[in-house]
Amino acid sequence: MKLVSKASLGAALALGMIAAGVATPAFAKKAEKAAPQYAPQLSKEFRVAIGAAQNAVKGGNAADAAAKLAAAEALATQPDEKFYVGAIGYDVYKLSKDPVAGRKAINQMINANSRMVSNLAELNLASGNMAYEAGDYPDAIAKLTEADRLGSKDVNCLLRLAEAHFKLNQQALGLTFVERAVAQSNASGQKAPESWYARAASVAYKAKLSSEVAKWTSAQVRAYPTPENWRSALVTYRDGAHLDGQPSLDLFRLMRLTKSLAGERDFFEYASLAIDRALPGEAKSTIEEGFATGVVSKTSRAVNEVLTLATNKIATDRASIATSEKLANAAGATGKPAAGAGDAYLGYGEDAKAIAFYKMALQKGGIDMDQVNTRLGIALARSGQKDEARKYLSAVNGARADIAKYWMLYLDLQP
Repeated sequence: MKLVSKASLGAALALGMIAAGVATPAFAKKAEKAAPQYAPQLSKEFRVAIGAAQNAVKGGNAADAAAKLAAAEALATQPDEKFYVGAIGYDVYKLSKDPVAGRKAINQMINANSRMVSNLAELNLASGNMAYEAGDYPDAIAKLTEADRLGSKDVNCLLRLAEAHFKLNQQALGLTFVERAVAQSNASGQKAPESWYARAASVAYKAKLSSEVAKWTSAQVRAYPTPENWRSALVTYRDGAHLDGQPSLDLFRLMRLTKSLAGERDFFEYASLAIDRALPGEAKSTIEEGFATGVVSKTSRAVNEVLTLATNKIATDRASIATSEKLANAAGATGKPAAGAGDAYLGYGEDAKAIAFYKMALQKGGIDMDQVNTRLGIALARSGQKDEARKYLSAVNGARADIAKYWMLYLDLQP
């Protein structure tokens, strides 16, 4: 899906955006009245020739108009005359529908260096659009960049610049124009469409720009915080970043909290991952939630196998937590037993106990600081302690930094 449709970009031409200031000999008097300090510099011979071309246009005869325009073009030596050739040439294009002729006419107006031109930004925008449609992406970028430099406020200029850069495999640069388009649209009071965020995220994903994927999927969720967008954001990021089990588990936890586990497969994968990480209580509660919502079939053999396995492990797992607590409280112990106890309690949804052991783990050290800070932030977030959760999630670095940002986004969206 492209950011801008051909129809929307063609609307600028259909609305006569590049007709402002365009004058034939008959129109020249209006131009002079509007700007009495300047009179178009046209020879007598040219006036007659361009007038004939204009009359042919009015008669609706494209072939005759093109022939008469060619005669006038042969007489055009001054900047204003070259501008008029382009202006009438554009009128001929509207009859013939020949895009090559239309693009030529617009460029003639741009390149005429005439004082008659008062809308160079619009002309460059139109030329850039037509260059894009012709597959001439370097010229499209050149013209659209000039339109932008000249102050075009048409957001489609930025969106088409983005698409032209995407065509040339310059995805990172193209995404900067989408970002500007979103900012410009939002600043104008018109909320940027959801499709813009989705397009940017898709481009970033295909280009394997994982940080940009996280950025754009997060922006989409912030603007349109639906369960569907949460799922799309988290799954797209997970797959693009090739996360291993532990980080994926923390993304599944966020999917569960945002109601974005969308089908039986999501619940099954989450529960299986929890079992693999020795968290039977979390696996069991996940499957039971899937049953309760009707998303997971109670007759699914694979799901019931995981549920049975998790149920059978819970008693032994609960007993092992006591051992972890003793080790955690032992003098001279590293923070690893405390982190293990924190993980176990987090899996059972006992967040208050998890918080205490995670803080102990951070104090004792010798642990994966980013993982513990992430999970301490999760436990605090689930407990409603938003400011405290942000404190620890903000301390997460490395491969887990984007995961922590998703959790902080969740906090930002809470009332």
